[in-house]
Amino acid sequence: MGKKQVVYYVDDKMRNPVWDFIKGLSSHDFEKCLEYIAYLEEVGEQVRRPVGDYLGNKLYELRPKQTRILYFFTVKNYAVLLHAFCKKTNEVPKKDMDLAYRRMNDFILRYKKGEIRLGGEK
Repeated sequence: MGKKQVVYYVDDKMRNPVWDFIKGLSSHDFEKCLEYIAYLEEVGEQVRRPVGDYLGNKLYELRPKQTRILYFFTVKNYAVLLHAFCKKTNEVPKKDMDLAYRRMNDFILRYKKGEIRLGGEK
C-alpha cells in the first residue's frame, strides 16, 4: 500500500475522457482536481472521506467539490482514472458507474492482451 502511480484511462481511439473533462473545468476546479489526484498518488488506498471513498466492486471515487473522478487500483501500484463528471445527486448515478465499469474492464482486457504497458514493460 502507499504511493501509487496515477494513469489516465485512454480508449482504443486514443481519447482520454478524464483529462478532457477536467481540463474543461474552471481554473479553480481544475486545480482542485489536480490536488486530489496528487494526493491519491501520495497515499494510495489510504484516501478517505471527504477526499475520496470506496464505491464497491473495485471502484473508488475522488470527490473534489462537485466533481467526481472514478478510478480503480491495478497491477504494479497503479491507480487508473476511468471517468469524471459533475455530481448533482447524493448517489453516484448508475450510468456513470456502468461507464466506469466498462472502461475498467476494457483497460484490464487490453492490458492482458499486451495492448497497454505500464511502467516500462516491454
